[in-house]
Amino acid sequence: MRAMRTIRRVARAALLAALVLATACERDAALAKRKPPALAAPPPDPPAPSAPALAEEIAETLRSVHEEKLPVRAPRVASQRLDFGSGRLAQAAASRVIFRDTERGDSITEPEIGAVRAIAHGSDGSLFAIGATRGVRLLPRMNNAKSFPAPIFLPDATVLADLADPSHFFIFLPRDQQLYQYSFESEAGAFLPPDERFAFTGCTGALGWMRDGAFVCGTDSGLARKAPRGPRTTSTWPAAAQRFRLLAAKRLDELFAIDLEGDVQHLRWAGNVQLLGHFQLPALPYAAVSNGEALAFVLVSAPSPSEPRRWSLLVTDFEGQTRFQCELAAKPASVGDDWLAAVVEDKNLAISAFQPLVAVGGASQVAVWNYAEGRQVFAR
Repeated sequence: MRAMRTIRRVARAALLAALVLATACERDAALAKRKPPALAAPPPDPPAPSAPALAEEIAETLRSVHEEKLPVRAPRVASQRLDFGSGRLAQAAASRVIFRDTERGDSITEPEIGAVRAIAHGSDGSLFAIGATRGVRLLPRMNNAKSFPAPIFLPDATVLADLADPSHFFIFLPRDQQLYQYSFESEAGAFLPPDERFAFTGCTGALGWMRDGAFVCGTDSGLARKAPRGPRTTSTWPAAAQRFRLLAAKRLDELFAIDLEGDVQHLRWAGNVQLLGHFQLPALPYAAVSNGEALAFVLVSAPSPSEPRRWSLLVTDFEGQTRFQCELAAKPASVGDDWLAAVVEDKNLAISAFQPLVAVGGASQVAVWNYAEGRQVFAR
């Protein structure tokens, strides 16, 4: 009997365990079939600004600032990247100089001279250019340029023809206030040494020359004049610092002074400076040159939100009467820091001392007009 009761207890315990296990399995199965409650979705992130749209907005702001807010001022040192000889035009183009004929604009020769520093003409109608590696000179009626060693030429230097001797030229270095004379015929090595040098102290403003061969420059109190081998004379003249160009007139003792606001003064040096007359340009001058009968200007309008910057070419007589004028193409201001270089790269100016020709251009393009006939000669 006792064994029988034991068997029954074991059986009941086994049955109970089985029931518990079955119940647990059924509960687990039900839980497995039941879907978990959905979690609340986090709030969406705010939309990020569009990078291309933002960049374009910044670029447009920079363009408008460059085009409508910032004025284009004339460079302190006159550009010397374009000039006329007798029947020829020299055009600086990066590491070479292009010599063209003035009838059709065809290239005569294009010597490589390294980075072009300056171009000028001699009183004999020749053209010469100074580069980083050498200089070249093209004589009238010649088709091949002759080389000469490169002289020292700093960024603020100015090259000037020797009116008394076409076989020589001058370079003025404002840092040491010296005028250096060089010969095209020097037999020097890699660099051209000066033949002579002349002190020209006190120059703080524009530098130019007069037709008697003397040089003139702006000083803190007025103007200074000096022939290379002659005495230095000075004269007071108000607001001399504002004059950005001094240009030769027809008479040997006269010159023109152009200030940054476009006032053109006709002066005579006769012991002291005499004002013969003046006239006002219709816009701000960016470049100015002269020959024996006319003045030529590249003008630029002041910036304005209502009107794009405008460029024009103006040729006048010595009294300010218009002889020729035309609009010049304007390049839009770019976004980068070099926007000004791009805007003015083709605004170099030259006027011929041998024909009634004027040119405006840069490294990649140039246009020439006959201002006496009022027509364009060529564009390249």
